[in-house]
Amino acid sequence: MCMNRMSYTLCRGVTIIELVVSMVIITIAVGGVMALFLGTTRTSADPMVRAQSLAIAQSYMDEIMMQAYTPTGSASGRSNYNDVDDYNAITAGSSIEDQFGNMIDMPGYTVAVTVVLCTNIICAAELSNRAAKKITIVVSHAGLGTDIPIIAYRTNY
Repeated sequence: MCMNRMSYTLCRGVTIIELVVSMVIITIAVGGVMALFLGTTRTSADPMVRAQSLAIAQSYMDEIMMQAYTPTGSASGRSNYNDVDDYNAITAGSSIEDQFGNMIDMPGYTVAVTVVLCTNIICAAELSNRAAKKITIVVSHAGLGTDIPIIAYRTNY
C-alpha cells in the first residue's frame, strides 16, 4: 500500500498481471528443461546396446574367420563347424550360442549370418577379381531400432 498517493517511489510490489506473466514464463522454461532431461534419459542406454551389438558381431566374425575356406567334411551343430560355409544362414534369436554351442542369455539381441561366394560382379572392385567369400553379420536389438552390420571377405590363402 502506498503511503503517499502523489509519490510512486514509495510504492513497492507487483501487480497480479506481472505475477501471472512471470509464472507462465517460469513454467515454460521448466517444461523445456524437463523435456531435455526426458530425451537424454530415453537414449542413454543406446551406446551400451550398440557396443554390445558390435562385440557380439565381432565375436561371430572372429570365429568364422578362423575356419577353413573350403569344406572339410560335414558338420552338425555349431561346435562342429569346420569351414566358412557352415555358418551361412545362421539366425539366432534369444538363444545366442558361443563357439562351443553353449547358450548365452542375451535377451533382445538377434544375429543373422550370411556367407556368399563372391562373383566378379559382386566383389571385383574390392578384391581385384580374387576368389573370396563375403561374410555379413547383422546384429539387431529390439530396443535400438537399427541394425549393426559388419562385413568381411575371406579368401583362400
